[in-house]
Amino acid sequence: MRTTIYSANAPNKSLRHHLRGIVNDLPAAHELGYRLFKRNLKAQYRQSVLGFAWALIPPVLTALLWIFLRQNGVMRIADTGISYPVFVFTGTILWQIFSEAIMSPLRSINANKAMLAKINIPREGLLLSGIYELIFSMVIKLGILALMLVWFRQEISWQGLLMVPVGLLAMMLSGYAIGLALTPAGMLFTDVERGIGAILPFLMYLTPVIYPRPGSGMLAALMKINPLAVLLPQTRNWLTAQPPLDMPAFWIWSGVFLVLFVLSLIVFRLAMPMIIERIGS
Repeated sequence: MRTTIYSANAPNKSLRHHLRGIVNDLPAAHELGYRLFKRNLKAQYRQSVLGFAWALIPPVLTALLWIFLRQNGVMRIADTGISYPVFVFTGTILWQIFSEAIMSPLRSINANKAMLAKINIPREGLLLSGIYELIFSMVIKLGILALMLVWFRQEISWQGLLMVPVGLLAMMLSGYAIGLALTPAGMLFTDVERGIGAILPFLMYLTPVIYPRPGSGMLAALMKINPLAVLLPQTRNWLTAQPPLDMPAFWIWSGVFLVLFVLSLIVFRLAMPMIIERIGS
């Protein structure tokens, strides 16, 4: 049996040491995460009439609303280069993947606070359970999106489709890295989760989800500092055989979020014993 000793006089350990510890704990974390994933999946849909459809309802309703407003002249949208229903459905589904990813770490940890306070388990397993749920939900969304592309006879590019997993990974990574960075504070203060929920709808309107990326003006200037204004449109372009948007910026932002994810994971690992002690007392 593995024994872990916590000491106030523990020596300082390098970044490499903590990364090695995370990698060594992955097998046990995967086993725990997978079991929690199956448990949560059964509990989530056991008493649900619509079942897996709930993974699609939010983005579909949002897309239908904007299609209705545009068709009735309530709002004007610049040329999107593709059918607007395809444009907005793709955008809202990609946004839903991001928003679910940003909420996933904190929700997974908060749902298992009692377990954390009583049992010494690999905490990364709780994060993995949330990642498995994200992947499951994303597969359902992509299945419906594929049917929609066929229905509207949207042109696709096999070269673009090969890059779609990269775009989806970047969308998930960006949301999850931000959510993980906020998780330690979110475990101590409920304002964090409420704040994320309040900011996400506002951020959506500053991201080209329902409209094409503008080329000039204040909104265009804001989008230059909004990484989602690169990651989301580029992924949509790969899905719909559109020209590349800004590949250097795409790779730069993807790298930034990868670094943020690794650093946040280490901070999470270091902070959890202190946070558990505080919430358990």
